[in-house]
Amino acid sequence: MKSTALVLLVILIALLAWIGLKILSNSSGASQPAPGDAYLGLRSQMLHASRTELGLPATSKPTQPWGVLMDWAIPKGSATVVAISDGNASVYLSSGGGFIGGFAHESVRKAAQSTVAAANEIQPQMHLTTTYPLPQPGEVTFYALTDSGVFTVSALEADLKSGHSPLSKLSNAAQEVITQYRLMQQTK
Repeated sequence: MKSTALVLLVILIALLAWIGLKILSNSSGASQPAPGDAYLGLRSQMLHASRTELGLPATSKPTQPWGVLMDWAIPKGSATVVAISDGNASVYLSSGGGFIGGFAHESVRKAAQSTVAAANEIQPQMHLTTTYPLPQPGEVTFYALTDSGVFTVSALEADLKSGHSPLSKLSNAAQEVITQYRLMQQTK
């Protein structure tokens, strides 16, 4: 598990270094990358990652999720929660910012693992996809990362909040990742 955290850290450092080089190379008056570019890059990186690239153990069946992304439209853009079976979790904001590195905190690890477990229950209701659009306002989209590919399903945010959707448990689990990050920030 520590090797997975190391792999993710190396990938993140490489991505940040690449962004930094792009910013420096554009400092001669060219426009700098928008925060949304980093967001879309991190999101795409996770959607195209493989279990073996992340150093995760094999799942019991090819369609069992080893990772989950939850995307939803927020007032000024999009937010993505990433949860991985080893307990790694991130929150990306299209406005720039978010949270990474929660693996070192037991509460975030448990929330991430609960999110992946909830996705395992929902996966049979999902359909295989090779496109990853961001949700429309009022909608939430889930992506389950498996050895068989990426599966997706969407729901209305209002249905998730009311508990009337079979996806409410998955949504609540992903929201717990955000909650645990916020609690960590409050104690700093």
